[in-house]
Amino acid sequence: MIVIALSKVPASLRGDLTKWCQEIQTGIYVGRFSARIRDLLWERIQKNIGNGEATIVYTTNNELGYAFRSTREDREVVNYDGIPLLMHLEKPPSDIKHGFSDAAKFHHAKQARKGKETGMTRTVVALDIETTGLNSATDEIISIGAVKSTKGRGLERFYRIVRTSKQIPPKIVKLTGLNQRKVNQEGISLEVALT
Repeated sequence: MIVIALSKVPASLRGDLTKWCQEIQTGIYVGRFSARIRDLLWERIQKNIGNGEATIVYTTNNELGYAFRSTREDREVVNYDGIPLLMHLEKPPSDIKHGFSDAAKFHHAKQARKGKETGMTRTVVALDIETTGLNSATDEIISIGAVKSTKGRGLERFYRIVRTSKQIPPKIVKLTGLNQRKVNQEGISLEVALT
């Protein structure tokens, strides 16, 4: 059995873990899979953890019957005569930049509306992407549109129709107004549209 504890990690990582484990409580995941999958999953966690922390506990053939790993910077896993222990480290305060949460963004936006200087940029971009469906693995982009508003400079618009090899379903034609003929005639490759 494998137990993974996460705190302050991106939602995408939490969602990714649900493919392999069951979330039995917020941030606590339990699963049963091979050591190879466990090691690959741990690498994935370390790569996508952001500013969060993770600890994994798994069964193994030692005196305790389990071992663990942790990404905590204020602790270090040490082996003491075959027994894994956590050693507390003296660590100076980190230089984490605060204010990246949604709550902080809403607060900054509210302050900006009141006319206070918050340091936020005065440029806003709205992006619209149309696809042949909702499955990111099989569906393709058929148009990319954006509007950029910069304070004092007005609006800038961007729109590209993208050629696709996939047939556009009738419900998408009705929703977007883009049919196969228009996409084939006016569309450009996705690589060109993104440059």
